Amino acid sequence: MATAGSGLAKVDGSVKDSIEVTVHYDLSKFDKDGKVSLHLVREPRNETCLNCHSKPMWKKRGASFIAFTDVHIAKGLICVDCHVAGSMATDERIRGKEVHQFGKGDDPSGYVRNDLDNTIRTCNDCHLKGYLNAPIAKHEWLPSFHLEELSCQACHIPERKVKSALVQVSDVFNPGTKISPPSKYIWTFYDQNMNYWNHYGELSQYTAKDQPTDRFITQYAKYKGKIFPVNPVHSAWPAIYTKGEKGLHQPRMKDVYDMWMLHKKDNKKYPELSKIIDDNNDSIPEINRPEEIEAFINSVTELLNNLGYDMKNRQVVWVFNDRMYFNGTEYENLEKEIYESSPYASVYKYNHDVFPAKAALGSKGCTECHSLSSENMFNRKIVKYPFGEDGKPVFEPQYVRLGMNGFMVWLSGFREEYIKTMEYALVLFLLILIAFNLLFYLNQKYGFIPENSSYVAIIYVITAAGLLFIYLKPDLNSYILPERIWLDKNHFILSLIPFLTGISLAA
Repeated sequence: MATAGSGLAKVDGSVKDSIEVTVHYDLSKFDKDGKVSLHLVREPRNETCLNCHSKPMWKKRGASFIAFTDVHIAKGLICVDCHVAGSMATDERIRGKEVHQFGKGDDPSGYVRNDLDNTIRTCNDCHLKGYLNAPIAKHEWLPSFHLEELSCQACHIPERKVKSALVQVSDVFNPGTKISPPSKYIWTFYDQNMNYWNHYGELSQYTAKDQPTDRFITQYAKYKGKIFPVNPVHSAWPAIYTKGEKGLHQPRMKDVYDMWMLHKKDNKKYPELSKIIDDNNDSIPEINRPEEIEAFINSVTELLNNLGYDMKNRQVVWVFNDRMYFNGTEYENLEKEIYESSPYASVYKYNHDVFPAKAALGSKGCTECHSLSSENMFNRKIVKYPFGEDGKPVFEPQYVRLGMNGFMVWLSGFREEYIKTMEYALVLFLLILIAFNLLFYLNQKYGFIPENSSYVAIIYVITAAGLLFIYLKPDLNSYILPERIWLDKNHFILSLIPFLTGISLAA
């Protein structure tokens, strides 16, 4: 294959058909000594990598690899600057090995070449050591445990611009268009906002450069001691459970597809499938009610019996995330990692499409993560199960998936959103009082405002009106008053103002 692919020769024959394979070299590619001069590029263009990787990375991670979404691409970096190989690598597992072996990261779902995990060039290599003249990252104001608990990606990939598949189920018939091959009609996808996504249909008409923009906020999970932004995929599928054996088998998807096609042509065949309907009105049926679960299990059982499967000591079950259903109401919880939605679905880390520092999570202050609102890191509602009995998603707070204490999360949010906000307001009020007292002191000394006159009241009214006007105009507010991030960065110093003022008054 390598010889034919390089264009050095024409290869005839077929191993599959037992036809002798012959190689006819193109002699014009060789010199008189039989040596070939190859066209080798030291640093392949991004397109070379993206020809294969762009579409899968779109589906799994919502990656787009364009300057608009990735600060590194905007600055001119290419894939092999991070996915290093050969003499460019620093890790001894790769360095100097001039083979098709690139540096790789460490994905919770990745089991390919785990021996090369974390051979990629890291954020620290560039932003702490200055590789490729990268700016040195400084987080002096941030408590050190943040850098111990959080990955760089957690703050610098706060959202995605391109949708990816949060849910992929393989049980019901999907009536979407342009899906190929036909057996894929029993694969149904939902995006990060739980909207139906005809993924295979879109692949038939879009390229990676035509990706539809569907902004979504990232989810987070703790993996190997650090919090990462991830896509924890949800799944539902038919399985074969064998008593006493670990793991599950899966019926052939082509057989399940044929079952649905037979039913669609004649609803007297596998008649229980008629009970499976669209409960959430998104145009796609889903299995979510007890009677639908029971109907699907019974239908697949009938299918396998008709096909002559040996079902001795085996039974058909329906797997829904971490639940293995034996019938409509009875299920067993499957063991899974805390960062997983399902032990039989993937969890993909986000590493590409990195935001610049000024757009990172936390760049507007601590409340971007620590607050009681629903759109921050910890209290945000994320999907626990794609479908409840009403067909709508079942949610849970993100801190549950992170294994965090709910009270401590609430306390940190209350502190940042209310206590510190009140403190900043009181510090401002105290500074105003100090300014007024200084003004009155100077007036007593120099007498530039007549005492017991209406001028003092006018000063109070103008000051109060000015503060109210600034408060009611957010654009003016942000222009005149310090930003929240500045207040949070200098929180300790600001806290000293009322403390020292109190001491001076007490003295």
